[in-house]
Amino acid sequence: MRTPLMRRLSVRLRLLLAGAFVIGVFLPPYIPQAALAGDGNELPPSQFLFVEDGFLMKTSALGQQGTRLAYSEGLLHTVQTGETMDAIAKRYGISSQTIQWVNGLTGKVLKPGQELVILPVDGVLHTVRRGQTLGRIAQLYDIPADVIARQNNIKGGFIIAGQELIVPGGKPIGNPDLIAGSSAIDPANLTPEQKLQFANKLPSKDIAFKFGKPLVPPTTGPTGTRSPPAVAAVVTSGILQMPCNKCAFTQYYHAGHYAVDIQTRGGGPNFAAEAGTVIRADYGWNGGYGNVVEIDHGNGLVTLYGHNKELYVKKGDKVERGQTIGFMGNTGFVYGVTGIHVHFEVRVNGVKKNPLLYLEG
Repeated sequence: MRTPLMRRLSVRLRLLLAGAFVIGVFLPPYIPQAALAGDGNELPPSQFLFVEDGFLMKTSALGQQGTRLAYSEGLLHTVQTGETMDAIAKRYGISSQTIQWVNGLTGKVLKPGQELVILPVDGVLHTVRRGQTLGRIAQLYDIPADVIARQNNIKGGFIIAGQELIVPGGKPIGNPDLIAGSSAIDPANLTPEQKLQFANKLPSKDIAFKFGKPLVPPTTGPTGTRSPPAVAAVVTSGILQMPCNKCAFTQYYHAGHYAVDIQTRGGGPNFAAEAGTVIRADYGWNGGYGNVVEIDHGNGLVTLYGHNKELYVKKGDKVERGQTIGFMGNTGFVYGVTGIHVHFEVRVNGVKKNPLLYLEG
């Protein structure tokens, strides 16, 4: 049986709970001040840059290249009257060469009102092509994949075609504006590791060999070479142009064969993979390459085309991407299923790279 005291306590408890409910409905919950985000005005002003059009763009407030890898965004700079490229580069803590590379400039002349893309670090911009992976892009530029991933805030290595990546410390792949031969490598200066990359080269002595047959140079025309067939290269989307039409791979890049062998059924013309200067166009054995062409594309990039039947260029010629430079053959050291084909090499600073990294697009 409930006593009067118990009834009074029960009523008071109910009133207390009802009051707490009403207060909870109309008053916001308590949140410690430390848990609240700071006022935007408290952020260091050096983390932001106001540009001409009023956009707010993040740049790096840190002074050293190595500590700026956390920034994955570039910014747009509008050239002011009297500004020079060197002054702009100094302002943002990068090299003027990086500004030239990213903006496709061949000189340092600027015009007021011109807009320049400014990267947070020295390097290049790379547009991801279909089928490319982060690992393959890293191999292209000889930059560790984790460095590229960290610079671009890539999680799990996932990238998509068309995405632009900042490659810190990277250099453009090829530059026809450089002086021909500047990237030529003297074998005597190669390191032991680099010399191993050339293990598949045969002795350069011109000796008779039962496989293949070097041809006698054809009758020369007015320019010193035979006229090429009137066949245009089918444009490909890789970093380098495919050196032949309707190509089929007969041998891939592997230990002992630092190149790819590519064949057009029945033979066909060979095309320059990129614009550049011919630094070699020789008939004969040529260490097993047979009739061979080499093109210097600048920035240490050289391509080689071996086993030609005919050559349509000579040393010193300037060629364009997709220009016919020779006709597919089987001169030099050729055997087995490879038959008539082009032996295609890509060398970067004297080291043979996997051509598929450059041809696939």
